[in-house]
Amino acid sequence: MEKADYSEKVEKTGPIVSVSSSSSSTKSETAPPLTGNHHHPSSPGASPQEEYTVVSFEPNDRANPHNWSLLTKSLIFLSAFLSTTTTSFSSTLPSNFSPSLPVLFAVPDPSGPQRVLPASLYLAGFVFGPLVWAPLSESPLVGRWRVLVSAAGLFVVMCLGQAVVREGDWVGFLVLRFFGGVVASPPETNIITRSATTFVGPLGAPILAGYVSTSLGWRAVMWIALSLAVASFIGVLLMPETLASTILRRKAARLNKEFPGTGKVFVAPSDLKQESAWVEYKTTLSRPWHLLFGEMVVSLSCAYLGFVYAVFYMLLQIFPRIFQGVYSFTPGMSGILFTIMGLGTATGCCLFVWYDGVAPRLIAKHPTKREEYLRLPLVCAGGPLYVASMLWLGWSARSDIHWLVPLSSMIPYGLAYHLIYVGIVNYVADAYGIYSASALAAMSMTRSVLGTLLPLAIEDMVDGLGIAWSCTLLAGVSAGLALVPFGFVAYGERIRAASRFSAALKPAAAAAREGGGVGLARVTSLSAV
Repeated sequence: MEKADYSEKVEKTGPIVSVSSSSSSTKSETAPPLTGNHHHPSSPGASPQEEYTVVSFEPNDRANPHNWSLLTKSLIFLSAFLSTTTTSFSSTLPSNFSPSLPVLFAVPDPSGPQRVLPASLYLAGFVFGPLVWAPLSESPLVGRWRVLVSAAGLFVVMCLGQAVVREGDWVGFLVLRFFGGVVASPPETNIITRSATTFVGPLGAPILAGYVSTSLGWRAVMWIALSLAVASFIGVLLMPETLASTILRRKAARLNKEFPGTGKVFVAPSDLKQESAWVEYKTTLSRPWHLLFGEMVVSLSCAYLGFVYAVFYMLLQIFPRIFQGVYSFTPGMSGILFTIMGLGTATGCCLFVWYDGVAPRLIAKHPTKREEYLRLPLVCAGGPLYVASMLWLGWSARSDIHWLVPLSSMIPYGLAYHLIYVGIVNYVADAYGIYSASALAAMSMTRSVLGTLLPLAIEDMVDGLGIAWSCTLLAGVSAGLALVPFGFVAYGERIRAASRFSAALKPAAAAAREGGGVGLARVTSLSAV
């Protein structure tokens, strides 16, 4: 390789910082040691004349995920849509079988908690999955693509197992449901958690289960779920790596192969760390726990989001009680009626798009509360609406009142649920920046715990209190939690100021704002890029 060719190639790698390995260099004295496969400047194996060059993205660099073409981002969006829809679809799939799955598996006592175990154990998998997958996806050594592909492949295996399991093996089916949830969790924390696509699957699954199980049997439903899982795996397999630090590591490795023996070693910024790869992973593995128990923003957000998430799965049991029990609809028709909350969800999407134009004016008036005014005002509006819709549903579900009355409560419920869910997730993601995957992992874990445990009590609660008072109890708890976003708006700045995670993010956030790199993330934005 000619020297001129080498220099020209280096210039195209973007802004670089040279770190000389010579002991007489002042730069090498202040540079942090390198990890990974590169020689440390002071190690015996390093050449005394070796120079370390840190690669980064140049302006408008096509390797930077933020600069990818609209077509590439659209394809990633479609793949993300399919992936999140498939995994969330499976969560509510067992909720509307006719007859119920415990009856089909000849469980001795098919009533009570047995009916909700398939959904609850799937959500229990979401408790453990994010604690492993999310830290791995934050590691430059692994990246997002490997995590997503590995999990999607294992999800196909779990879906296949559920489709072919022996009909009398109830325990085996439940075990497959649990591990299916474990490997289904990465899309929730890595791809598109900020969009409405996570609502499509849970709303569509009851319809499919109600109709297909009645006409073709329960295995046909599971084979359809398997086909979606295979399609999702193919889509993820075709996605590019989207984690910038991993892309830069690969760029450095490629340059080292192209220009050997030149006296220069190309490294990525993630290599300039004191910790080894194992120490770094242990740090990221423990981060969700530190955020959950040490950050008030994350703790309260987890409590609020976890409760409304659990109530959604409780409604999967309450809704058939109302429309099959009180109004004598078929399971398939009951599933179709349940999707009317999608109208509220669609309205919520429109509100978030509209609010993207309002938020900048609020932020201009309150620049220190940028994170709070990005999303929280809509969450504040959703809280009271959520309480009202629950009371509306519970007290209008009577045989002497037309079925349209309780059904119409699902539209404001869907709107309120969407405002709370998407708003809280966005708020936490915006507030914790590069740590957002760990923060969302903590949220996914806690909402899955509540989504697993609370629905187990719904059968006994409705039997003891009735539909009206059960909905009233849920509305009362949600009324107390609805104060959380109001508290964030009032005291969020002070809470974040005391956070060591927020303090670590301030320099990067300030630099990004000065360079115009921070914009409002729309409700359908790609958090992957």
